[in-house]
Amino acid sequence: MLGTILILDGISTNRIMLKVQLSASYYHVVQADRIADLPSLLRRCRPDLILTAMRLPDGNAMDVGRIIGQPDLTPRIPIIAIAAENDKESRIAALASGIEDVINHPISDRLLQARIRSLMRARLSEEDPYLSAVATREFGFSEPVASFGRKARVTVISNDSRTALRWQMALKSEGRHHFTVHPSNDIQALLADPVADAFVIEVSNAPHLNGLQMLSDLRARASTHNAAMIAVVDPANTERAVEALDRGAHDVMQNGFDPAELMLRLDKQLQRKATFDQLRASVRSGLRDAVLDPMTGLYNRRYALPYLSRTLREAVRDGTQFALLLADLDHFKRINDEFGHLAGDAVLVETADRLHGLMRPIDMLARVGGEEFMIVMPCIDSASATKAAGRLCREINARPFAIKDHHEPVPLTISIGAMVGLPGDILPSDIEGSAKSLIEEADRALYQAKNGGRNQVMLSPEQAA
Repeated sequence: MLGTILILDGISTNRIMLKVQLSASYYHVVQADRIADLPSLLRRCRPDLILTAMRLPDGNAMDVGRIIGQPDLTPRIPIIAIAAENDKESRIAALASGIEDVINHPISDRLLQARIRSLMRARLSEEDPYLSAVATREFGFSEPVASFGRKARVTVISNDSRTALRWQMALKSEGRHHFTVHPSNDIQALLADPVADAFVIEVSNAPHLNGLQMLSDLRARASTHNAAMIAVVDPANTERAVEALDRGAHDVMQNGFDPAELMLRLDKQLQRKATFDQLRASVRSGLRDAVLDPMTGLYNRRYALPYLSRTLREAVRDGTQFALLLADLDHFKRINDEFGHLAGDAVLVETADRLHGLMRPIDMLARVGGEEFMIVMPCIDSASATKAAGRLCREINARPFAIKDHHEPVPLTISIGAMVGLPGDILPSDIEGSAKSLIEEADRALYQAKNGGRNQVMLSPEQAA
């Protein structure tokens, strides 16, 4: 089954006709004739979409929307209301209440199916960021979702400049957003910064005009993929509305251009965009925080170990060498003991900055312990790695560290254990085990550097031999 659709209609023949249509498209259909049954149905069947008559025996479509509400942790169940022919007043009222779409009688099966597909796709695409946001919220990463907090940039695209300017003037009086006009044959201009938050695209009946192609192009490009897309079609051409939805339009005005209706649809799509832009940012922030050391801004152990495994796998594949360095500040405990932990934290931050300043773009630097750092250097031989480690040592011992409220800078040194890997030394069938062995070898080299007087680089015992 493609999903579960709940049909609400007080007229049994309407429910039967809709069930036949939707069941033939492999949807699981549940029926009810009144709003009173809705709460129990929601718990029992968990519909993916609700298809409701505008008027019901015990209420209307707006009442359905109020019951559905906006849950905190799951996407809202989309609602399509079915209204009488030319019932503009009910359509505007339903859209203003938050209902996703209104389709008028007589119902076009192809248009209804396309609208359902569009809303179901949107719901599926929204579930991943919602679930990810829920997960990150458990760790305190996400913030409450805000509304679209500024005037949106809206681009009106038309094949006819007079039509586009007429639309622009009609919408400009609303004053809530910034509207600009572009011809449909100049996609490069649409990609110039700042990229629009929403596009209103005229889809003409003329086969040689390219509103549909423009829609496809905008949806396929990374810079405009997440913008809101609303297609405006001729009311007499249902097929154009169907194709616009299937090409990725978030919404379609199948009744032609109407400023009040467009503003309602535009506001809904902009709110949706703001919600998911923030959820995506929250998820990215949570993922970033999960792999970064909050004090130094370097990667942490959780990131460093998989990175080392990937480096080993690539070395085996490409036949290249790499280096693994473990670096540990010498006598760091005395900094905390003599000057306090805040001073110790400041020293760690400056150490991270100094080390990072000597890294190549392809190198990875992580803080993996209190004062211990891991460095993975892909595509480097033993001699170059040893020289690089020597530079790291000199960068730490050449300049004392300034300590707040202490007149004299404090000298510090660092010890480094180095292990240069060769593809022949690695077991392709056990990359993680090989990575663990390399860390152990580098750690033994670090131990030797410490026992040998500190402030030096030591190759692993196997390589030194």
